[in-house]
Amino acid sequence: MKKPNTMTAGIKTIRVVFTILGFLLVSMLSFEASGANAPEAIVNASPSSVEISESPTPPYGSSNPSLKPTELSANGTWEWFVNRYRQASLKVKILLVIVIYLIISLTLLFLFIIINRTIKSRERRQAKEIKEIYQDELTGFLFGEDNQTFEFTGINHNVNREIFIDELISLHNNLYGEAANRLRDLYFNLELYKDSLQKVSSGKWNVKAKGFRELAQMDVKDANRHIAKFINSKNKILRMESQVALVKLNEEDPLGYLDELKYKLTEWEQINILNSLSYHQINIESFDRWMDSSNDSVVIFVTKLAGLYKQLQSWPRVLELLNHKNPEVRRAAVKTLDMFEVSENASLLKEVYFKDQPVEEKEDDVFYNLHLDRNRLAVIEAMGTIATPDDLPFFEQVLRIEKNFDILKKTTAIVHDLDPGGPELLNRVMTGSTDDLKKIIENAKQIAVQ
Repeated sequence: MKKPNTMTAGIKTIRVVFTILGFLLVSMLSFEASGANAPEAIVNASPSSVEISESPTPPYGSSNPSLKPTELSANGTWEWFVNRYRQASLKVKILLVIVIYLIISLTLLFLFIIINRTIKSRERRQAKEIKEIYQDELTGFLFGEDNQTFEFTGINHNVNREIFIDELISLHNNLYGEAANRLRDLYFNLELYKDSLQKVSSGKWNVKAKGFRELAQMDVKDANRHIAKFINSKNKILRMESQVALVKLNEEDPLGYLDELKYKLTEWEQINILNSLSYHQINIESFDRWMDSSNDSVVIFVTKLAGLYKQLQSWPRVLELLNHKNPEVRRAAVKTLDMFEVSENASLLKEVYFKDQPVEEKEDDVFYNLHLDRNRLAVIEAMGTIATPDDLPFFEQVLRIEKNFDILKKTTAIVHDLDPGGPELLNRVMTGSTDDLKKIIENAKQIAVQ
């Protein structure tokens, strides 16, 4: 299917607008002329006689009746227009001014669009050409001799320099070892790091973010102090980009900026930081330092990291978080203990389950009780990996007092797999239980049979 030509559509639109404006202008002038002459004709006309002058009538608006029609063609139209304008009412004069203004504005707008499109098209074409040139030159640089002198086309031009940086960064991102080191040396030899640092000082947030990525990619350590200023920026993207950049640049303390973080660490930011740690193979021996942070989102994040990296030495600190005032922190601690798979956690997890029962005085706070429901579910899931027949009394209590469907379903599945005693407990609980619980238990049995 052929794409519509936006330029042709724009020209057609302007033609239609001009036609409408011209029609309105002629209509108003004609109406004004007929309205002004009609009363005069009525007053002067006599029903019995009409005086007819035999002398030739000069053209309207002409000061010299002796002029021939051919001599009037040059300026007659303009004089007619001026006289009509002078005789017109105020409304017509205002409309005429508006129409002329719109015609001039549309004409200028059309010219601006044409010129702008022409310039943009030329810039895109030139950028594409110089991009291909730099790709070839960078490839030749990588496969050339180490001591070979290499010159890059138009590198001192600002636009070309920006294109060159983009190509160099893109190529470096896909290379490792000696080739990547050569590109990094080139980046510093050409002093391109100064361009990246200037972007950090830009007033535009997207330019700042691009500067962060370039400096982190090329491992410019001196940029740490410049980027660290933005970890508490009001702009979410700048905060995230600065955090990811500092993980790479601050080798001694990759997550040190968490000490100063005032904003909530979002899930998306946590994912990006974790990806950066994994991509750059950064190993942090302990996350205990941040488990006392006043920023609960930081505590949740580092607790998750302790579980993901199986840092069992943090087990005592994670146990302490089971008593944290924030239910989300408690849930993070429960999930981390689940990753540790330590049987000694069972008694403490049971305490969390009974502690996080729905709070009656906060029944109007749906989100608070929702967090408590999620905490109890997390406890049951964690118990599933370490449960033994000795835990059947606890599970029986859960089945008899719990009202949350997901928790009952998970508990039933765990109990059914505990042998000996699990299936017998389910049969005993079914006696006198609710219809919903009976359906859940019967469903669990059917799944086990399949």
